[in-house]
Amino acid sequence: MASSLFGWDLLYGNVEKDIKNNQDVLVCLTHLVLVSNGFKCIGLGESKTLDGSEPKSESLPRGWNDDYAIRYVYQGRLYNLKASSDDDGTIINLIRVDERTVGLVQLNMNQVAQRTGTLDEMIPENKSIVDVIKKELIDKVVVSTKSKSASSQTDPQHSRDTDSTLRDLSRGLDPLRGRPMPLSPLDPFDYGRSDLDPFGVDPLRIVPRIGPRGGGGMLFQPPRGTLPGVGPGNMGIPPNSLPPGARFDPFRPPESFPNPRMPRRPDNDDFPPPGYDDMFM
Repeated sequence: MASSLFGWDLLYGNVEKDIKNNQDVLVCLTHLVLVSNGFKCIGLGESKTLDGSEPKSESLPRGWNDDYAIRYVYQGRLYNLKASSDDDGTIINLIRVDERTVGLVQLNMNQVAQRTGTLDEMIPENKSIVDVIKKELIDKVVVSTKSKSASSQTDPQHSRDTDSTLRDLSRGLDPLRGRPMPLSPLDPFDYGRSDLDPFGVDPLRIVPRIGPRGGGGMLFQPPRGTLPGVGPGNMGIPPNSLPPGARFDPFRPPESFPNPRMPRRPDNDDFPPPGYDDMFM
């Protein structure tokens, strides 16, 4: 945006006959600040639609100080300016229509010393007023709130950490320990082991565990050395119905455990059938 303010004499010369009070002078100054920073006036009103065919101008349209509702366009986006009076002050709002963000500035009408002459003669504190208009009215709405929220949610350090973790995983490294992730020598299909035990040890167990690591939650863990679903009748499920090494919810007790149960003997406490001891039946 431009930082210089130029064109007051030309602008004020065109609207001087329309000036009625000090509020008109302050609104006229606000319009000049907007135009100096790249805004173009496209007419009056509070319409929130923009079709792109509106004529653009750096001048104030006729009737601009009737309702103080002026429309502007900046970088293809619509902005509506609205001014109202409050005792000795004037409140000016600038609304960015597409995001419904509002910039607001309140100016003191007593800062207008006279209604004729140069800008310094009419508004001695015009430089400070221009700075306030830029900061509180323009900058509040020109910068997109969506882009600001997106940038605030993006943590560069988090992005770098994520990229590093993805690189480790792609090379077969354990991101928590920085070395290759081992597979169990007893079970080459030990998928999901790092999910169940990401640190490689049980933090609550003081004495090292003996034997191969177990785990698997409430799911059935196939016996080591067996591949469920490979042979017919293995694990009591149809062949090739489960991927190798998968943990699953069993349908019934497995038939191929290393130590299967012995057949249960009849319960001698059962009642005999009717006529059990009748030799003529």
